[in-house]
Amino acid sequence: MSKVSVIVPVYNAEKYLEKCISSIANQTLKDIEIIAVNDGSTDSSLDLLDKLSSKYKGKLKIFNKENGGAGSARNIGIENSSGEFIKFVDADDYLKLDILERMYTIAKENNVSLVRGNYQTIIGPFKMEDKCSWSNILGNQIIDVRENKDYIVTETSGIGNKLIKRDLIGNLRFPEKTKWEDLAIMPVVVASSKELFHMDEPIYNYRVNMNTTIKDFINKIPNILDIIKCVESIEENMKKMGLSEEYKKQIEDLYILHTLFRVENAMLWVNFPRSKKEIVISSLIGILDAKYPNWQENKIVERYRNNNGLFNFDMERLPKFIKNEYRNVDRDRAVENIGKSFK
Repeated sequence: MSKVSVIVPVYNAEKYLEKCISSIANQTLKDIEIIAVNDGSTDSSLDLLDKLSSKYKGKLKIFNKENGGAGSARNIGIENSSGEFIKFVDADDYLKLDILERMYTIAKENNVSLVRGNYQTIIGPFKMEDKCSWSNILGNQIIDVRENKDYIVTETSGIGNKLIKRDLIGNLRFPEKTKWEDLAIMPVVVASSKELFHMDEPIYNYRVNMNTTIKDFINKIPNILDIIKCVESIEENMKKMGLSEEYKKQIEDLYILHTLFRVENAMLWVNFPRSKKEIVISSLIGILDAKYPNWQENKIVERYRNNNGLFNFDMERLPKFIKNEYRNVDRDRAVENIGKSFK
């Protein structure tokens, strides 16, 4: 068993893949394994992985599969890894060369099963530390999640910034062929940790492709209902872990907040007629109404609005996008209406 298994889903990542893998293979922590899962790449990623496997013999393991999304690639990585801890790294991102040793040492010295840090976002030549400004957690410290339950809401649902003890993941798996799949299990992992170490420094280099990011932000997302699948999975996974009652409020907060993030997303689509936006947005709000009728009184949403001016602005103009004929329907009809709007 290695100390850390690093799982890297790979899809058409030839441009950045070598930097990613080398940043892992050359870590100061030597007792690691790298599990690279080629997710049906159509570029030269697999050939490059083969070359890197020869270079880092015995450290890099390659699995090849048909395209099924990052969730399925990560699941294969989990099932074929042996590390005491697991670290996820996307193929276009990279690590500081000492970060695994530092995070592993922190975990062992403080007897915690999860260590998290901040992201360093990279846009071209620019780098910026991405702190979770609304969590009110400052400095390096141990967090008792049972005493700070809202931490599972304010902590990013991303996985790149975390070193996770294998036991925390257990039988949890990412939903496959699903967008925003991290959300389905990361709050559950954080809640299960009981205590974690909050590193208040950038530990993960997250590369932003502006062309792709802008497209994802302003273009329609036909699988927008994946967000409902993910927030419902949080509750299901919390039940599996025996945590659903203890974190009932936070499950509600996550459901409401992340659904509203996707509502906001739909408001900004530029390649979608206003009339169809109204169907999607009204239907999502209808699903919220059915699940949590008092969602508009949610304190976490209010807190986030106070810390994010753009989100607050979009929530103020939300009523202009809502049509009651699409809002006041049952969940199945709302789902059907969203599906029809993309045809």
